[in-house]
Formats: sequence, structure tokens, C-alpha cells
Amino acid sequence: MNKHPLLHSTLAALVIAAFASAAEASCGSAFCTLMTDRYAQGSGEPHLGWSADFRLEAVTQKQLRSGTTNLDASQVTGEEAIERHTKNLNLVTTLGYGIDADWSVSVRIPVVKRDHLHDLIDEQTGQASTPEQWRFTKVGDVQVLARRQFVSSSGAISYALFGGLKLPTGSTQITNGDGSRAERALQPGSGTTDVVFGVAGRQAMGLTDALIGQASVSQALNIREEFKPGRRIELSAGWSHAYSQNLGTVLQLNLRQRARDSGAQSEPGNSGSATVDLSPGITVGIGHASTLYAYVQVPIYQKVNGIQLVPHSALALGWTSDF
Repeated sequence: MNKHPLLHSTLAALVIAAFASAAEASCGSAFCTLMTDRYAQGSGEPHLGWSADFRLEAVTQKQLRSGTTNLDASQVTGEEAIERHTKNLNLVTTLGYGIDADWSVSVRIPVVKRDHLHDLIDEQTGQASTPEQWRFTKVGDVQVLARRQFVSSSGAISYALFGGLKLPTGSTQITNGDGSRAERALQPGSGTTDVVFGVAGRQAMGLTDALIGQASVSQALNIREEFKPGRRIELSAGWSHAYSQNLGTVLQLNLRQRARDSGAQSEPGNSGSATVDLSPGITVGIGHASTLYAYVQVPIYQKVNGIQLVPHSALALGWTSDF
């Protein structure tokens, strides 16, 4: 049995959960960007066999922003619509399998519940007039990854290389009650196949502390129905501390950069962003193989292209277990 139930219980091979990247466009569809793998809130030791992680994310975007400045709706000019809100409630399920001490694979399945509202702007008066709303709960784009882990002879330093694909499993055809198709950036799927690759690492600092880090890149390999999402680059660094076998904390700094979307169905002028978030979290060990965790993600820097919706904060709650 592992000497540290809390440190043993996070999901093997789930670097994938750390780059559930935000798809921020004018409508503001989003996921949290967090490290929740073994490096972030565990010992970094590989797990042989099955593991599972279930994470619920709440990201409400209702603040209009241009560049680094917040806007009031009355300040919006030259747009076809005024974005009011996008409420994202995401259930992200990740299943992993440790083949041996070196190799593991994982699949991540997001289910997206999204509520988006905007008001069309009347061309004659320039005032907001007709509201349009989309509400749906759909499966998003599934990711499949492989991971190769390396551990130093002392066990104090471990790192991993990972890579795989985001598959076009999410719908791109969602319409509202009036039959109007949602903007492509608002859809649960991008319609593209993306390659994902990166590196993650962990260095133990004594028996209770560790430094953690990760860098990843996601790039669409094709264009689908005149839409191609922008390249996503994510960098994360943090510190984890175990107060006891069953209680720990994690503090992360998450940087995310997204290039502009492209294609005739995209909004390049209102897509692309750079954000830095501070993410404190707590972990509670349950038994010898499970952990509950909670994170609050607070933006400390937000720069967007054009006019976009951004969140004031985000919340992530999860449960992970080995089998």
C-alpha cells in the first residue's frame, strides 16, 4: 500500500486534463486550464492498470473586454451583435490505463452544457434589438493521448513527454429554436483534427512539497467547413504541499495563448487571446486510491483581440481514483 494515500490517488497519464484549453471567441466558450495529474496533486509515481477522473467545471463569461480593458455594452460599436453571456458547465471524464512503468494512454470525453445569449444590433438605429439564445448539452471533441514517463534514480525528479490527437467528435451543427446555427466558436466541436504534444515535470522538495510544470501545444491539422481554430499554447507552473496523508494544497500559475481563428466561418477579428490565471486548490484523500479536489481559477491578466466575453473566475470540482 502507498504510504501517502493522498499522493497516490490522482489520475495516471492525465496530463490531458491540464490542457483542456479555452476556446475563447467572441461568444466565450471555455474550459478551465489546470494541471490535475499526478505531478500536480500526487507523487508522480506511475500507476499500472485503470484510473478515472471526473471533473465538473463552471465558467461563466459575462464581462465584455477589448484588449486589456473591460467594456460596457453601451460602448460596443461596429458589431453585428452585443454578446450578453455564455454560461459553460463542463463535465470532463478521463479514463487512463497504465501499460507499464514507462507508458500509459488516456482518453478524455467532455460533455458541454452551454447557454449563450446575444442581442442583434439594428442596422438602422445601431441599437440592440432582437435577442438570440442557444442552449444545449452535447458531447465535445474527444482527445486521445499517449505518455512516456521518466523517473530519476533517486525518484525526486520525474518528467513525461506526451502527444496525441483531438478528434472531431463534437457537433458543429447546433441550432436554436429559430433554426439559426450557432457561431462555429460556440459549437461543442471545432470539426477539426488537432495534434497535441508537450512535456510535464515534477521535482520533489523534501517529503511534503514539490515543484510542478507543464508546457503544451495544440494545432489544428485541417480546416472544416471554412473554419480552423487558432493554435493554442499553454504553460503552467506550480507548487504542491501535503499537510497530511489526506490533505493537501496546490497553487498554480496558468498561462494560455490562443492565435486567431481562420476561415470564412470564423471571426478572426474577435478571436485569439492571452491570459494568465492564478489557481489555488485543495485536495482531500478518500481511502487509499481516491481523491476529491477543488480549484478556483482567478484571471490576473486578460488580453483579447477585438471584443470578447471573459470570466471573472472559474470553479473546478473533481474526483479521481485508481482501480
